[in-house]
Amino acid sequence: MSQLTPSPLFDSDRSDSLELTVNEYESTDPLDLSKRDLRMIKSEVNDGAERLDLTFDRDGMATLRATQYVGIVSLPDGPTLQIRPKAGQTNLLTLLRYAQGVQSETIEEETSISAGRTFIEALAALFEAELEAVIRQGLHRDYRRVEEIEDNLRGQLNVQKQIQCQGITPTQFECTYNELTYDTVPNKSALFAATHLTRFVRDQRLGRALQKHCHRLRQRVSLEPVRPSELEQIELTRLNNHYSDLIRLTKLVLRSIYVRDFTTGAHRSFALLIDMNQIFERTVERAFAEVFTGYENCTIESQTTTRNLVTNGKHTISIRPDILVQNKEREPILVGDAKWKLGRPVNADFYQMTSYQFAHNVPGVLIYPEQRGEIASQYTVVDQYPLNLIELPIPKPKEEFHSYTGRLRSELEEEIFSLLKHDLVAAG
Repeated sequence: MSQLTPSPLFDSDRSDSLELTVNEYESTDPLDLSKRDLRMIKSEVNDGAERLDLTFDRDGMATLRATQYVGIVSLPDGPTLQIRPKAGQTNLLTLLRYAQGVQSETIEEETSISAGRTFIEALAALFEAELEAVIRQGLHRDYRRVEEIEDNLRGQLNVQKQIQCQGITPTQFECTYNELTYDTVPNKSALFAATHLTRFVRDQRLGRALQKHCHRLRQRVSLEPVRPSELEQIELTRLNNHYSDLIRLTKLVLRSIYVRDFTTGAHRSFALLIDMNQIFERTVERAFAEVFTGYENCTIESQTTTRNLVTNGKHTISIRPDILVQNKEREPILVGDAKWKLGRPVNADFYQMTSYQFAHNVPGVLIYPEQRGEIASQYTVVDQYPLNLIELPIPKPKEEFHSYTGRLRSELEEEIFSLLKHDLVAAG
């Protein structure tokens, strides 16, 4: 990152005409984008994935079409684009909290973005609450190995380096020692994520809270880039277990930032985009795990390659359902796949699910976000394998977290029990 100093939330001289809002899979009107705008979209936003679909008309005007990624993209010379989830009237804060497994109760307070005007503000609100909780409980320190030149001998003397660097008549010592410090990966990653989130939020109260946390952290923690992979190496103990929810959210933030050059000035550019498919898949995975908690002889596998199919004797296709339920003998009893889609299922959804069912000889479920019962239905594949289309409950705008989780578990359990009544009775 070329610039890491926290800056004002948004530039006051950018007019409202430069701010656009679309939903997932919607397109903007034709835009006159600069070369810098186009370069940012191609090399940063779409680096490694097609997060924004870019097309041109015969006059050279560009049209941006959103995909399944929601969030915000602010182009250097063009508009700031807000991308909202297509499932309207959803409490984004509750959905994100459930998907990420955040247990804290501090977020229950009334805020102006309690239902989440945008997914980014919902993420920022949840992150701020968890960061506040960690700071309140106390920042964790850990030992790190330090190699420094000291005026007095400290720790161990690095003899080889001492001879090479200090000569025959040394005035200083090449020392190696362990130092207790706040500059740990959890603390640095939290500061790094919080610094970036201040750029994305519009809510002034939330922005001030994040900037306050950044200021408090910088008194003890270095501000420097942290890669998401570094968080995978963190080991939680009884001393730092209160970081667990914050670390999960920090991973999501760092994996969702696609712009590496944050510049200052009147036209700053930045982007943070979250894959709604992954959020919904995590919601489904957690819901299934909770439903089957009482059945000790059943296990749930998520996103696991279960079989390899050979087609025409040449090509191999891996079977990787989102959900695989197994009995105590490790035999599959149900496969499921999550689809963050509105409207009628397409044939490809059915073809994918029937391939899973044929591979495992079990019933199947296709899980979609709820849409007033319009797609919930039951099928039978080749008169043998039941296939149910389930509408998974999505939190309503003013629905409390525990009310939603209870409704989610109850409705999903009823659907699953109707398919696996015999197996569950035997397992329970």
